[in-house]
Amino acid sequence: MASPDSSQHATRPRTRAPREILEATQAVLLEAGVEGLSIRKVSERCGYSAPTIYHHFGDKRGLVDALLEERFRAAYEAMAAIPRCDDPVRHLREMSEAFIAFALENPTHYQLLMEPGISSEDAVPSAWAARALVRDDLEELSRRGSLATPDIDAAFHVLWAMLHGLISLEIRREHLDIPERIDELVFRVVEAGLLQRNEER
Repeated sequence: MASPDSSQHATRPRTRAPREILEATQAVLLEAGVEGLSIRKVSERCGYSAPTIYHHFGDKRGLVDALLEERFRAAYEAMAAIPRCDDPVRHLREMSEAFIAFALENPTHYQLLMEPGISSEDAVPSAWAARALVRDDLEELSRRGSLATPDIDAAFHVLWAMLHGLISLEIRREHLDIPERIDELVFRVVEAGLLQRNEER
């Protein structure tokens, strides 16, 4: 079988190459993990030559970055699509739930983004965009005097620690004895710590 780089495919639009290469990258990652990922394996899977892959993505890290950006763009879009309401706490909760759902549907991609040295938020702009949505709600809570700390960064990291912890537990649920609906309890505890209700001030 001729490869996609042969002359009989010379009229194929080059824009198709990245889509097929990314699909092959994902398949190899799911089968072999990041340690087993290589340009050679991706080339064998998708039929595009190694030079073509290097041309589009630079190197293995570029492949991973492109795949993560594609996947996390879906997470950002799901969070951004949640209608804003008068209650930023509710909006934060709904965005958090959307992000958790996405991470649990894409555990390999989520773990890759969290793995030190594998990628960076600079290479995955959708991760930065999702973070900005969360900070917007925290800043609104701060403006209303409803945040328990004036430090937005600290509040963000408290919320992030909760999300990452929940996701990590859920990914490993089959190996751990985790109570059902633990997420609801964790949300309540974090919200109680981060927020000052009017009647408490």
